[in-house]
Amino acid sequence: MMDFDVIIVGGGIAGSITARDSANGGLKTLLVEREKTPREKACSGIQFPYFERIIGEKIPRERLCNVELNKVKMYYPDGKSFGAGFQMINFMRKPFDDWLNQIAIRDGAEFRDQCIFTGFETKGEAIEVTLSNKGITETLTTNYLIDASGLNPAVRKLMRPEDFASISKGATINYYIDGDGDLDRNTLYQFWNLDWNDAMFAWAYMKTLDDGKDYWVVGTGCNTGRVLDRQKLLYDFFKKEFNFNGEIVKREGYSHSIDLSSDEKVWLGMDNILMVGDAAGLIDASRGVGMDAAALSGRLVAQALVKGGSVMKEYSRLMKPLALQTMRNQSREIGVHKNNEDMQKYLEKSMMSQGLDMMVQATLNKFRPLHKMVMLPP
Repeated sequence: MMDFDVIIVGGGIAGSITARDSANGGLKTLLVEREKTPREKACSGIQFPYFERIIGEKIPRERLCNVELNKVKMYYPDGKSFGAGFQMINFMRKPFDDWLNQIAIRDGAEFRDQCIFTGFETKGEAIEVTLSNKGITETLTTNYLIDASGLNPAVRKLMRPEDFASISKGATINYYIDGDGDLDRNTLYQFWNLDWNDAMFAWAYMKTLDDGKDYWVVGTGCNTGRVLDRQKLLYDFFKKEFNFNGEIVKREGYSHSIDLSSDEKVWLGMDNILMVGDAAGLIDASRGVGMDAAALSGRLVAQALVKGGSVMKEYSRLMKPLALQTMRNQSREIGVHKNNEDMQKYLEKSMMSQGLDMMVQATLNKFRPLHKMVMLPP
């Protein structure tokens, strides 16, 4: 007898949703998270309304930020701007992920925080998983091991070390600022400029911290160079453009060593060891979001697990549209542009058609089965 049917490493969005749906399907499920929860998570926490359909739950209002985002304003490299109305879901990952942990527990999954995955060994049909829980080492057997441990995936690193570099391949940083300027609190500001971010757009919008107060968050990321250098350029522009004054009350960020430009970035696993979310390489910088893909992969891997049989084959079949979209979008990432002038031309030429396509796909997503949903922007 196995200790568990499924062990999931990583208590974020992908892991929690996998755990909930697996337990709902009658599988004995263990979800482990290395940090003490609720835990901080450096992440944008912005999603489109279809996110709730992917999750399969209505997000409680108390798990969302105070500020509702309903407009987007894009700044092009030449300083021109374009705005449009668009409804978004705005949350901090700490309360949001804690809610997801709770719904996994509610539906029958066992959850352990401060529980560190240290290794595994395959023995016939069983996988022996070694965990260190608050200093106590334990080895448990399972039929399936799921890696949901994010951009620094614990299981994938052991199985495919060639996917990772010895140095950082990218970084992100956020400043939370207590201040004000000529800004609209209900708008997500996007800054498209290769000097400030060569991975995707840079951003500014309002978030709610643990003290219940709202702060402006200004952030960026990069695949090359020093993220702090790019953040300085962005923040200097931000203060000047919006007559902004304020005090930085919090800084957060992360770096990763996985090569997101690789043709083999997307990897769903092998045999009875499967990857979901960021661990599967479902990072799509051309869209600027990834939590929807993480949630969807959690739903689909659980479908495959509950169905039984050839789980890897079924999971790969269900994930094919999402995997293809992610890989296809690598050719559309902002880093493919030689300079800001090149990107300016692309944005001016494509933004209108992309906006129309997004509205069409958002409507069609209301009727598509989960595995055929198109992640937005398409």
